Amino acid sequence: MFQMIGKHGLKTIYLLLLLSIVVTTTRAETSGQECGLSHPRLSKVINARCYDWKLPLDYSQPEGKRIGLHLAVIPAKGKNPLPDPLFFFAGGPGQSAVDTALLMWPVFSKIVTQRDIVLIDQRGTGDSTPLDCPSDEQLVMIADSRQLVQHTQECLDSLHQDVRYFTSRQAVQDVEYVRNKLSYEQINVMGVSYGTRMAQLVLREYPQRVRSIVLDGVIPLETVVGVDMADNLQQSIQKLLFDCSTDAACKQAFPDLHQEWQAYLELPLEEQRDISLMHPRSGEMLNLQVSRESLDIALRLLSYSSENRSLLPLLLHTTARGDWAPMLKQALLVAVSLEGEMSEGMHNSVVCTEDVPFFRDLPKKSKRVMGQFPQQLEKICEGWPKGKSYADIHQPLQSAVPALILSGEVDPVTPVTYGELALKQFSKGRHLVVPGQGHNVSPRGCVPRLVADFIEDLQLTEEQTTCVQDTAQLPYFIDMQGPSS
Repeated sequence: MFQMIGKHGLKTIYLLLLLSIVVTTTRAETSGQECGLSHPRLSKVINARCYDWKLPLDYSQPEGKRIGLHLAVIPAKGKNPLPDPLFFFAGGPGQSAVDTALLMWPVFSKIVTQRDIVLIDQRGTGDSTPLDCPSDEQLVMIADSRQLVQHTQECLDSLHQDVRYFTSRQAVQDVEYVRNKLSYEQINVMGVSYGTRMAQLVLREYPQRVRSIVLDGVIPLETVVGVDMADNLQQSIQKLLFDCSTDAACKQAFPDLHQEWQAYLELPLEEQRDISLMHPRSGEMLNLQVSRESLDIALRLLSYSSENRSLLPLLLHTTARGDWAPMLKQALLVAVSLEGEMSEGMHNSVVCTEDVPFFRDLPKKSKRVMGQFPQQLEKICEGWPKGKSYADIHQPLQSAVPALILSGEVDPVTPVTYGELALKQFSKGRHLVVPGQGHNVSPRGCVPRLVADFIEDLQLTEEQTTCVQDTAQLPYFIDMQGPSS
């Protein structure tokens, strides 16, 4: 999941238009209403104030069509809250920021004692004019380009918005609109995965408005998403194989895992198999036609979190021995758990505008895991309207704003090297690598406290950061019963 303009002359015009819109808003719109933030997988409810506003679809035509923007503010708990809130940007692209409140609560709970938390459902996601498409978890297993193209066209046909105006550029303008409307002079920004692109662009476009920036699973601005997907995933799997070989229980259970991995890579890409799986929610039997590429998609899904990574040696072992069902079942379970959390249309509007047009010198299709991913993205984007984003979307920034960059050591999509590249943009930057962790590390171990301390003090000492070395790592499953005792 993951996972975009000559600017200076037009920026002044946009800001003037923006301010002219802001002053016409009513007191009722600004006050919001009490609401509770929840998540289907968690029982806690967070008290917040929710806002629903109408914003221009196209900021260059402020009197034209307007779309809905939804956001939530979790108010600071202290009697004397600090004036600079945290604006949080979710991943995908396509994830609702409001829906992530509980998932990010380990971090937010530390920050909200002093600062408001502002969660904007980026346009096209959540309750902000969502570009949702008919969902089908079975598509997780589909790697056939024709089926993907057909599904993408059906998705586009089902939408009733001009999808060209749902890119990072308009979303950054929405952030400035919200900041003005809520009367925040300066803000702190934090993003996870694709949200790090948003956070960096907010800083690049409105540098005087940002006090600090936190990037978790960073996509450097110069990085074109998708081109090196296979390289990043391969690197993550190699670390998995090495870790298993140095873990006594894993090595004993899977002594030939390196050879089994090579056998996996030799599976024919196009060979189709008929497999029946039970839907984990409905109990309905699904009759799927899958291939090695379907397994690749499943493997990618299961590489993100440390919980699912703990299953991978076992799943690679069973797959190499001819039983594909366990890996596909686990991936389907993950896909079902994410149902409704991603807006596919918004994802396509961003990627097909801000990444695919910048593909250059793509590696040839190969038998590597996800070796055909860039070509499949190109197919998806052939029929998707190219949006209105920044012409210089991949131009890095240079900033003296204090920055904290967080990377998971085994992240399969935004590797440690991305963190090192992003760090070059900041004269006051710090990069922390969390051992044994995958994508999105900020809620894990002592990292929530470090994020809060950084936003408070704008720096971290070496003594403070040593705690990341103690971040808990799950043991590997050696069979379907779990890890060894």
